[in-house]
Amino acid sequence: MPDITISNADKPLLEEINNVVACGCGVISAIKGGYNLSIRGKVKAKKALAFFEKYPPIAGDLVKSKFLLIKRAIVILESRKTFRRTLQEENQLEKIRSAFVQLKRNSIPLREFSQDIFNPQAIGYFLSGILDAEGSVGMKRNGFRHQPFIAVAMKDKKIIQLFRDFLGVGNIRFRSKDFLYHFEIGSRKEVLRVLYIFSKIYPSRLPKMKQRIEKLESILNDYTQGSQSVALAKGYDIV
Repeated sequence: MPDITISNADKPLLEEINNVVACGCGVISAIKGGYNLSIRGKVKAKKALAFFEKYPPIAGDLVKSKFLLIKRAIVILESRKTFRRTLQEENQLEKIRSAFVQLKRNSIPLREFSQDIFNPQAIGYFLSGILDAEGSVGMKRNGFRHQPFIAVAMKDKKIIQLFRDFLGVGNIRFRSKDFLYHFEIGSRKEVLRVLYIFSKIYPSRLPKMKQRIEKLESILNDYTQGSQSVALAKGYDIV
């Protein structure tokens, strides 16, 4: 059965996503630390896919591969002419299910997908949403000092590359232990500029991320070179 699931700690945001993406047909349920929005079934999944046809992901070979697999499954389900699925249809659906398992296991997309949207505003809002979902903002220990950082870690290399290309700053490294591409900014000047971008130009939608951005901006704007404990004085969590 086709299923599109979105997880988030902010239930009102998930409710808005349900209304906009799935015409309100999804089901929200509580999970540890947040909520799941499940858009499950052929009819419901088609509504979500219609939204993503109109507003496709700007980058991300893995997510585009998943959408392609769901579309293939729906074609098989809709071509059925008998009440019960045939053995051939079951085998075709099983191959698609296995492809999903392989995607999750090895993070190798079905193919390379080209980027068709280059509008800076669209890219900015897209990356703002990725930062909400997969990003970290805060202060970390660097020897005896505390260093500001903005970081995003994902298995999808193209999205991570898009962060660096769009922002023009930051470094990318591959974490082989967990198969993640890690993008990070550590310069105070660059962090402040990027915080401004994701608070004023393409603002974050996640309340938790908004609070972190505001707190880090406050710390860095009050920062003095001789203050080693400014983050602690502000009550900011060190990570």
